[in-house]
Amino acid sequence: MKTTLTLSLIFAASNLSLADEGEAIMESVRQVAVLQDSQDLHGAIRKGRNKTPLSMFLRGKNIQFALNGGKEYFLLSFGQDSQQLEQLVEGNRAKFPAAKIATSIANSDVSYEDLALSFLYWPNPTVVGEDKINGQDCWRLHVANPGRSGRYREISVWVTKKQRALMRVIGYGPKPSRQALKQFEITDLMNIKGRYTVKTMKVRSFDAEGNTAGISYIDFKAPLQIKKRGR
Repeated sequence: MKTTLTLSLIFAASNLSLADEGEAIMESVRQVAVLQDSQDLHGAIRKGRNKTPLSMFLRGKNIQFALNGGKEYFLLSFGQDSQQLEQLVEGNRAKFPAAKIATSIANSDVSYEDLALSFLYWPNPTVVGEDKINGQDCWRLHVANPGRSGRYREISVWVTKKQRALMRVIGYGPKPSRQALKQFEITDLMNIKGRYTVKTMKVRSFDAEGNTAGISYIDFKAPLQIKKRGR
């Protein structure tokens, strides 16, 4: 009985340690994958020859996005222990339509939840293994969707051990099939104000058989000051 109890305590402590380590790793990932220190970036969502202009900027406790030169605005807002997508309509914040969260932007492979990388803020990430990706030693983390919004029910995240930078994300559908729906890979980084952030992200969508259905890219260039909307 004593041995069983001891093993149970060791197992519980091990799980707690992996959860704490997972949160620390994901925090490092967020600092590379998203904006820091009121940065402004502009670029485009690219599929083939088609490009959709994109700007994003950090203001207070939210990351704002502008599509097509400001014709459409939305934001990822942060609370005490939560985050949510909101839209900006005539300068006012409103709830983002649930049916729109997983829809494609301009017929690309990128949806609104993809662009916001909102899944990087899901709670309780856990280290579940180690892999080598493109020659880089990486941790593999698992995170489950805490709610019902969006298309992904869970994700796997690969993070480089050396730089703690995001390497790859795969979003999965519901169990039992747990079908891979999309894969995200950061293919290039850039240094802004002494910090690294995403320059190019490759987004690959899969069909029901697991074959590549389409590929799009999210490209960012040098910082750009654009007019802030909303409060």
